[in-house]
Amino acid sequence: MQNTASRRQKQAGFTLVELMVVVSIIGILAAIGIPRVFAYVRASETAEVSQAAGRISAGIKAYEDSQLKSAAAVVSDINGTELTPDSSGTTEISSIIPFLVLNPDGHYDYTINAVVGGAGTPLEGEVALCITANGRSAAGVVGGKIAYTNVATSAVGWDSNVNRTPYVAGETDFTNLTAGGYCSAAGAVQATCTSC
Repeated sequence: MQNTASRRQKQAGFTLVELMVVVSIIGILAAIGIPRVFAYVRASETAEVSQAAGRISAGIKAYEDSQLKSAAAVVSDINGTELTPDSSGTTEISSIIPFLVLNPDGHYDYTINAVVGGAGTPLEGEVALCITANGRSAAGVVGGKIAYTNVATSAVGWDSNVNRTPYVAGETDFTNLTAGGYCSAAGAVQATCTSC
């Protein structure tokens, strides 16, 4: 009898209830944390867009200055052009501005939309841009959308010049894009500037 009692006292372990509580807590933490991790990863993938779109904007400004063209003439040259890592676009801007090229391992295709900035806007009479990035097959969100404007904006969802909201949400359209800078809520260029 004494042997059995001492054996019971020496046994250590967890009860089924304790294990179920721990597993439940881990499940809850995973349900909360995993989507946030994916959102963070998607947001970090967009750093490439900020850099490339900034280079495209600077390249267009350099082209305008070096060619001594009016803003309207530059808009006529570049509006609706594309820039792709493998130069597969039908209207590549690199045929107009040869030094604008992307890393061949790039994850995005870019569409450049331009207009002459409207009266009373930060780029009045100058080239205003709304550049949209579309995720390629190697991107975290294939077909995911990111918008860039060449003037900083404080509109909701914008981080200065870039709006990653649709991409981070895994969207392949601009359903949740808020107008900002020279980009409309549909991702098109506009002559007015929102929250500049």
